[in-house]
Amino acid sequence: MKKILKYISVLFLSLALISGVYYEYNFKTGNFHAITAGEAYRSAQLDKAQLNYYTNKYKIKSILNLRGKEPESQWYKDELKVSNARRITHYDITLSALCEPTDKDVAEMIDIFKSAPRPILIHCLGGADRSGLGAAIWKRVIDKEPKSKAARQLSLPYGHLPFGKTRVMDKRFEKLD
Repeated sequence: MKKILKYISVLFLSLALISGVYYEYNFKTGNFHAITAGEAYRSAQLDKAQLNYYTNKYKIKSILNLRGKEPESQWYKDELKVSNARRITHYDITLSALCEPTDKDVAEMIDIFKSAPRPILIHCLGGADRSGLGAAIWKRVIDKEPKSKAARQLSLPYGHLPFGKTRVMDKRFEKLD
């Protein structure tokens, strides 16, 4: 019995260490990932240096901010400064990670995906829930992927937990035609 407990403890500690390293890496990189290389990317809220780096490296032409307009916040001011300096088209949609987006919100997102200059960067605060929904919708609507494959954008590797309050993103994606 002691041997089993020892193995379970080692396994648990190993998983905790791996998870910690992974989440630290995602934090340092802004949880930045390609949705469709050359077309669409997703991230957490990037600081000014990260935003300059990624928009330059990936030649970003549009940014969709899923946090909504926050003109008094420094992150928002920085994002607009970088967007203006690099002539990046900037869009805002106000979504909550804890409330299911409306049909209007999803339709607006899809309209932006269809018309925005590419590549587009889609972001929210952590890059997991709202960005995950946006990425899943992109994969389904723009890339025409099967729903089961597109749903992978709402998953643990990106920091999304498919349970708890943020489950509303999964529920909203399930309603997508």
